[in-house]
Parts: sequence; C-alpha cells; structure tokens
Amino acid sequence: MTVPESQPEPAKGGSRLRGKIVPGGMGLLFFGFGLSAGILGAYTATGFLEDSAGLILSVFLSALLVVLILGILIFALRKTILSRLFGHAEVALEQIADPLARIADRAIDRDPGGATTAARDLVAMVLARYAWITTRRWIIASLTALIAAMAALAGTALLFKQNQLIATQTDLLREQNTRIQEQTQLIQTDVQLAEAARNAALAVEITDIAAELGKVVDRVHGKDLSNPFNVLDPATDIDRSLFLRIVSISRALMPYRFLDTGLHEEDATDGLRQALQRRRGDLGDGYPKLEAYFGWADRPEGTWLVDRPASPERGQLLRVMVSSGLRNLELFTFAGLTLDHAMLKATDLSLITAQQARLSYADFSGSYLVECDFGSAILENARFRRAHISRSRFAALTADQVLPPLPPQAGLATTRLSGADFSRATIQASDFSGAALTAASFDGALLDGVTFANADLSAATFVGTVILDADFTGVSLKRTDFDGAVVFGADFLIQLAAEAAPETFRPELFRLDPLDPADLSAIMVVQDAFTPEDLATRTKGAAPFRITRIAEFGP
Repeated sequence: MTVPESQPEPAKGGSRLRGKIVPGGMGLLFFGFGLSAGILGAYTATGFLEDSAGLILSVFLSALLVVLILGILIFALRKTILSRLFGHAEVALEQIADPLARIADRAIDRDPGGATTAARDLVAMVLARYAWITTRRWIIASLTALIAAMAALAGTALLFKQNQLIATQTDLLREQNTRIQEQTQLIQTDVQLAEAARNAALAVEITDIAAELGKVVDRVHGKDLSNPFNVLDPATDIDRSLFLRIVSISRALMPYRFLDTGLHEEDATDGLRQALQRRRGDLGDGYPKLEAYFGWADRPEGTWLVDRPASPERGQLLRVMVSSGLRNLELFTFAGLTLDHAMLKATDLSLITAQQARLSYADFSGSYLVECDFGSAILENARFRRAHISRSRFAALTADQVLPPLPPQAGLATTRLSGADFSRATIQASDFSGAALTAASFDGALLDGVTFANADLSAATFVGTVILDADFTGVSLKRTDFDGAVVFGADFLIQLAAEAAPETFRPELFRLDPLDPADLSAIMVVQDAFTPEDLATRTKGAAPFRITRIAEFGP
C-alpha cells in the first residue's frame, strides 16, 4: 500500500510554523523577565548591582558561551548521537512513509512480526526526528533568551547609572544651595558692616559733642572732678548750636546689624559662663543646672549678626548727655531727638525724665533704672532683659503731668510698651498705670510693688514670673498667660478675676499648686533681691503657690 505524498506536507508546514513561533515567544518571555528583574533591582538592590555588576555580566557571558559550544557540538555530532540512540542519523518526513506502508502491508498479510518490526522502525524514526527538532529549538531558544536578558539588563544598567548620576547631581545642587545661602549671609554681613562703618565715621561727631559738653560742665560747675553728679539745664546752660548738633546727629545715626561676639554684657553671670566653657565637659550635670538657673544661652558657631538692628552710637549719645548732666530730655524730644534702637546695655540711668521720648526698639538690658520717668514715651519692643528697675514711672500721663515744652494731650497720654521685654528683670516700686503693654513679656521677672492699674496687658506673658506684690485693678487680661508664675495666697486667682477688667480674665484656665519655700528661695531673681528673712517679712508669711495653666485659651 502506497501512502500519498501530499499527507505529510501539512505536518511539515505545521512543524516549521511552531519552530518559528516558539523560540521567538521564549525570547520575548525571557526579555520581559530580564527587564522586570532589572528595573526591580535598580530600585531595590542598587548596592548589590553596583558591587556585583562584573559578576552578573560574567555569569551571563559564561552561560551564553556554554550554550553556544554545546549547540555547536550537538550539531557536529548529531548523526553519531542519533544513530547510537535511535539507529537513524537523519530522518526526513518522506522516509517515515516507508514504515507506515510496511505496517499496512503486514497488517493486510496478517504478519504480526513484520508489522511489529515496521512499527519499531516508525517509532525510532519519529523519536530521532523529534529529538533533533526539540534539541535545535532548545538551543535557539536558550541563545535568544540569554541575548534578550542581556539586552534587558544592559538597559537596566544604563538606568541605574542614570539614577546614580542624578543622585550625584542632586548632592551637588544641595551643596550649591548651601554655599549660596552662606554667600547671601556674607553679603548681608558686608552690607550691615558697611552701615557700621558709616556710623563709625559719624561717631566722631559724638566725641566732639562730648568735648563741648565737657566745656559747659567746667563753666557751670567748675573743674572739680570729685563731684560726678552734674545737672545742666538745656534751656539755659548750652548754646543753640550745640543743642541742634545733638538733635541732628541723633537723626543722622541709623540702626544696623553688627557682629555678635557671643558675649552678654547685660548678664552679670556671663563671665562665669565663659570661664566654665573650658571645663564644660567635665562638669557632668552641673553645667546644665547652672545653665537653667542663670538662663544662659549659647550662640551657634559661625559668623553671626545681632538678631535685630541696633544703634550703639545713639546709646553712646544718650550716655554722653546723661553723664554731662543733661537729664531732662523733654526739650530735646520736642526738637526731634530720636533714640529709637539705642543700645544702652548695662548702663546706670538715674533721675532721668524722658517723657514722650522716642525709644522704640531700644535695649536697656542689664541696666539700672532708678527714679526714671518714661511717662507717655514710645518704648514699643524695647528690651529691659535682666534690668533692675526701681521707683520709675512708665504710666500714662494726665495733661497736668506732662513736662514743658511738650504739648499736653486731651485725656491720658499713653505710654506705648507693646512687645516690650522685661524677661528676668527685677521691678520694684514702679508704676505702669494705663500703659499699653500688649504682648509684653515679664517672663521670669520679679514684681514687687508694681502697679498695672487700668493698663492693657492683653496677650502679655508672666511665665515663671514671681509676683510678690502687684496691682491689677482694671487691667485688661485677655489671653494673658500666667503659666508657671509664683504668687502668694491661695485666693490669688479669685482676687485677680475680681480686680481685672470685666470678662478679660478666665480663672478656670489655671490652677494653684503649693510651692516649697526652698524652691522659692532657689529662684535667681528672688535670691538676688531678698534674704530668706527679708522675703518672709515681705510676704507677711503668706504661702507661695505656682500657677499652672490647665487649658488652652480657645477661640
């Protein structure tokens, strides 16, 4: 029986179709796998890829070389291998028709042995052909997959390198921004120091004014230096030209920011702080305790300017005026004397009248102000940190209290102290009646015999303040914070609510906690002002309490 030759062709064509599709599909599969693995590795295993890039490439090249050599050997020895395994070296589709015909013939002839032999030949031929086709496909698919995976990893390597370069560029940009900030700071420093140089040139004029005032003192009081306390009447003792020079130079001097040395001349304990810096690391918790007690603060390392503009020259001008005996500034103020931003740290000022004086942003930190009159003065955002203020007036003035030649005002002439800073100051027997003290700070201060009657203390803070004796009659206490303040008497909050302006103080926001007398004596401002015996006498034995704020102020 003859088998038609047209039958094997579809199988042959189908085999070729599968031979084209399968290797390509495997290649795409491995390419996708390699690309996915590479992208995942680029984002999650960058360190491993960077350290093992050579090893990974070597593995891929080795695998590619092994598959290639194996494929060449199999192709070269295919006939020998197939002959030994199946007894046939090469099998064409046409050759398979012969055993099929013999099987049919033996079946017709009823020859089981011959049919079995023909069937064995058929199976051997089919296995030989299938083994070779499968091996060839595997070699082609392996080579295609390895090449595709290497291509995918090559793209991943480029992506990884790009990310690495972007990270490096980001670091460089960050460093560049830091340098730009430093450069900007230095430019600002240069500008401020240029202004300082301009004011230094004008300071020579202050020296000339001091010389002229010295001549006036010699003429009025003689040349006896044993009496340091001089009093000059600006209306009669100095001539008009000197008077106008003082006023004009005060307006020509401008505030600026200058280098911060890190020293705090307003703090009497700053010398101790500087002395302990060398052994700071050996003091254990001793230095932090001293730091908290004295309120020390370290300045960051580097070149820094003071935190706000100031005018040491205007401060020096006022010192010259006061030391020569010009203690009544009203005539100068009326003529336009400007002392805003004046720096007067650690200065002794006594018996000064400076009604309606322009002293906003002035700095009196660490100064001693004794029997000074700042009634109706402009002292907004002025600083009195660690100052010692006694028997001084900051109160609003009635028309009959205003000193000539200042013009009296209808009603009260308010003293403007909004934002003033009295932190850690000691204030005794002083009057702030009717003053505008909005957002002022009395944190850590000592108040002894202080009158705030009818003043506006809205948004002011008394955090940690020792209130020994203070009059809050009619005071506006909207959102005023007494957290941590030390008071005397268990009924302080009740009395304060009764004395303050109606509906401005909410006692339910605070509570009183008993305070150990030893803890009271350990507070710096108390220890500096009183002995334990004096404190007991001054409080009349009243028990100390600490106020704690227990709720927010709310809307």
